[in-house]
Amino acid sequence: METQELLWKRFGKFSEQKFHRHSKRFPILNYLKINLLMHKTLIIHAFKKAEEERKKRGEKKPSKVDLAGDISNFIKDEMEFGLGEKSYRDYFNEAKKLGNNLKDISIKQLKVVVGLCRFLGYKTYEEFEESIKSESILQKLLVFLKKYKILIILFIITTAIFMVIVSVNRQRWMIWNGSHYIETKFDAEKLQQGLLKVYKEDRIKYFEKIAPDCNTEFFTEEGLENLWYGKNSLGELEYFTDLARHPETGKSLNPITSYMIKKYICEKYP
Repeated sequence: METQELLWKRFGKFSEQKFHRHSKRFPILNYLKINLLMHKTLIIHAFKKAEEERKKRGEKKPSKVDLAGDISNFIKDEMEFGLGEKSYRDYFNEAKKLGNNLKDISIKQLKVVVGLCRFLGYKTYEEFEESIKSESILQKLLVFLKKYKILIILFIITTAIFMVIVSVNRQRWMIWNGSHYIETKFDAEKLQQGLLKVYKEDRIKYFEKIAPDCNTEFFTEEGLENLWYGKNSLGELEYFTDLARHPETGKSLNPITSYMIKKYICEKYP
């Protein structure tokens, strides 16, 4: 039995040394770590359960002596191992004294560790450890987020601004030069004025303003329009080679008709 307890202690010490060595290289792990030997959590949970059970029986303020006695009696019956209630109180007081400190206490008796786990309803120490591991990570993560809230907010804002800048620079833009669209660089002032447009390849290739005459092909062989018209900001008619919105007014262009051709472009149009 002494050999088992010795191996338990050596394993705990070895694991703790290894974790501390890596946590120095990665500070965030040191902050969010879960102690591999969570004896502090174990004894606090045990006293809490003992208190809840006494309160269910009608006691308003059970004493630590009584709680430690309940735990001691359970482990004595369950594990056939006797340890005075004062030792349990000492473990509990030591754990409470550490509070949220990342240090852990050391319960030297293996049977006491296993007995505390069984008192809490777990078959093994590993089962107890797994049950609270995710809870511990979440709690310490919340503490970390609360402690560094301002820095995290600044990081998020900075990241968002950076992503916007990257997106804007990656986005292609175009502007109307009076007769057709040309590709151009981003300009915040021109964008605000409504002059800058998101780049569209079909606008660059097919959309331009022309001055039609009687030789213009107004329709395709299938009878579809080849020309669209609309008024500019001065109320003057202008003609374009593709369907879109007027570059100045933003109003939708109208498809050309025989009436418009005869009245405004070519009186001799058939």
